[in-house]
Amino acid sequence: MRSRDTTTKKAISPEEEAELWKSFKNENSFEARETLANKYIHLVKYVINRLLSASHIESEVLDYDDLFSCGVMGLLAALDNFDLSRNVKFITYAIPRIRGSIIDELRSVDWIPRSLRQRVNQLQATFQEVEQELQRPATDTEVADRLGVDSAVLSGLLQDASRAALLSLDEILRISDESSATRGEMTPAADAEDPRRQIQKEEIVEVLTVAIENLPEKERLVVVMYYNEELTLREIGEVLGVTESRVCQLHTKAMMRLRGRLASIQHDLFV
Repeated sequence: MRSRDTTTKKAISPEEEAELWKSFKNENSFEARETLANKYIHLVKYVINRLLSASHIESEVLDYDDLFSCGVMGLLAALDNFDLSRNVKFITYAIPRIRGSIIDELRSVDWIPRSLRQRVNQLQATFQEVEQELQRPATDTEVADRLGVDSAVLSGLLQDASRAALLSLDEILRISDESSATRGEMTPAADAEDPRRQIQKEEIVEVLTVAIENLPEKERLVVVMYYNEELTLREIGEVLGVTESRVCQLHTKAMMRLRGRLASIQHDLFV
């Protein structure tokens, strides 16, 4: 497999792909695995671009080729572990695996300055604290007052958080589940041998669904358009009539609220 290959590849029909999967899984065919990997290699670039866009990371901070290599490892792991008997599309299964592999690499090199990490953690803790007290989404003014800062400083903190946190729905699910399962793996067949574990995961998804529905309107729209409709942040900004930077802030706040919501009920789910 050639990474970042830009040559034109012959299209593979659904019937041909089905045969490739059978050859790979039943006969352990290296050639079939290689062909499937080349077919889905574009997912790696897709995940990287969305991660970097959503976090507004400066291009010189990270080596794209290193991230691409990590993404390829995630893709290959997805190919090797994909279960044909499950009623899940490979893309649905693979994207969270690729994203997780890249995020794990970013964590391992610890590219976020400690002072920035501390500010992000404080901001997230404040969102969680205020919302637990009010039993509703906190406004920017309420969070700023609790932090003892003005709206301009809060805006800067949110911008820092968007660059540092790399938060996503799949990442929230991974950090909320000690088995590191991703959203694409949360299906009944995945945990058939552990019904209690499956019930816990289903409860997490249910909590997330309700939490998304209760987000402030613009944040909810950003989540829906970004994850369900797969629009870019720029495209979402055009729909909402706001800047891409503002969309990034809305996404960051939504992820902080969702992460805080799961953290608040995590003890009940895993005891």
